Amino acid sequence: MNLSVSGLPALIVQVGFIVVFSAPVWLAARLAGAAHPTLLRSALSLFLGSAGSIACIAIGGIKGFFLVPLVFLFAFKTVLGTSVLGSIGLALIALVLYAAMVHFIGAGVSVNPNGPTAI
Repeated sequence: MNLSVSGLPALIVQVGFIVVFSAPVWLAARLAGAAHPTLLRSALSLFLGSAGSIACIAIGGIKGFFLVPLVFLFAFKTVLGTSVLGSIGLALIALVLYAAMVHFIGAGVSVNPNGPTAI
């Protein structure tokens, strides 16, 4: 079964994914005491961290993978307004929240040889 979505419903789905994946960073920023803990800035920090990571890997090759955590920490520090230790704490809290999200949301999807099916 192939599913194709276009137009306004596709935009709504894309915005939904951005909000779902930015929410743990937003909550972690609030818990870590960031200066600017907004959902928009959280999404922007994830976008800049991803773009910087891609650039590091494109320039440095396999050695660029070692810079990826530092790029995300720098993005959290500059965009969300945390200290260096605050950005490390933010990243750890966000990691725990992502793990909880996968545990609770991922439990409703089963992957089999015929493709994923909802339980």
